[in-house]
Amino acid sequence: MNQLRIIQLEKKFEDRKKDENPVFSLKPVHLTIKEGEFFSLLGPSGCGKTTLLKLLAGLEQADQGEIWIGETEITNVPPESRNFAMVFQQPLLFPHMNIEDNIAFGLKMKKVKRAERIERAREMLGHVGLKGYGQRFPDELSGGQQQRAALARALVSDPRVLLMDEPFSALDPSLREEMRILLSRIHQEFGTTVVFVTHDREEAFHLSDRIGVMSDGNLLQVAGAKELYEKPASIQVASFLGLKNILKGSAGKFGMENRSQQVELADSRKSSMTHLIIHPEKLQLSTDLEKQSTAEEIIFEGIVKQLRFNHGFYLCTVQTENTLLECSISSRQAETVSIGQKVKLSAQLKGLHFVSR
Repeated sequence: MNQLRIIQLEKKFEDRKKDENPVFSLKPVHLTIKEGEFFSLLGPSGCGKTTLLKLLAGLEQADQGEIWIGETEITNVPPESRNFAMVFQQPLLFPHMNIEDNIAFGLKMKKVKRAERIERAREMLGHVGLKGYGQRFPDELSGGQQQRAALARALVSDPRVLLMDEPFSALDPSLREEMRILLSRIHQEFGTTVVFVTHDREEAFHLSDRIGVMSDGNLLQVAGAKELYEKPASIQVASFLGLKNILKGSAGKFGMENRSQQVELADSRKSSMTHLIIHPEKLQLSTDLEKQSTAEEIIFEGIVKQLRFNHGFYLCTVQTENTLLECSISSRQAETVSIGQKVKLSAQLKGLHFVSR
């Protein structure tokens, strides 16, 4: 198996003008990416995801750690000898070459005969939806078409790993969606191992088998999209994923106490948990102020502050005694709720998620 193994890889960037702490430090990353997996590195700008990608490509040298592909260590192997391909934010096509020759350029560097490389380039043009565009030049193509050509150029050499650094960030929303669908199909067809860098949560969730969330040079959590959303490992991960209902309390042996609520924990092993995360779809809104809580649920009282339409449903923001809570409600229910109205929110205890920090 040609797994991509990253073993305690780290990188520090020093400020040459000052003899102080590093300007940025990629903390030790330990990670295994399966052969044929679509793996995304997700995080805000400056979190270290592109630095990690450049280390994998050989464009940066690690200070510590190792990189292995299968049984071969490639930590100090030059970029051109790794048989990795990279797609950047910009297509970086050669303006003086037509698209066919652009795509075949890597094969030319590998001394592949012209007839074969042109045949393979034309075949790859068909895979990315650019059949018949081979004789055009880059400036005759749209931004989306240029990025398709860049993807074809990367794949034509049959790389062991395809590295992608926010390749769709410069495209408008409709083109980005189009490219996501294309990339997903291409990945299924070729089965190439992909390491994809993005700051877009929706993009990562749409494309990935697994996702690694990064922040401040740290790899915080690695999981599939469903597990990542339902069970974020920390409030930092939850916040980046857009979850708003994060309640801080004081941990105790029997429960996590908030000034107005106490939640009994399922077992004593959770006694160190200090934050409660409630997903908006787990909260049920009721205008019945007489509603009483049961032993299996928690109830909050509050006032509706905002109703916001969002992809077929509404997000309702409720001001409770201690915090703002956000819940998802249907369009029909939104018609019965108004700003300033007193409501109750309830959630089943089994649907709550606790984290320690």
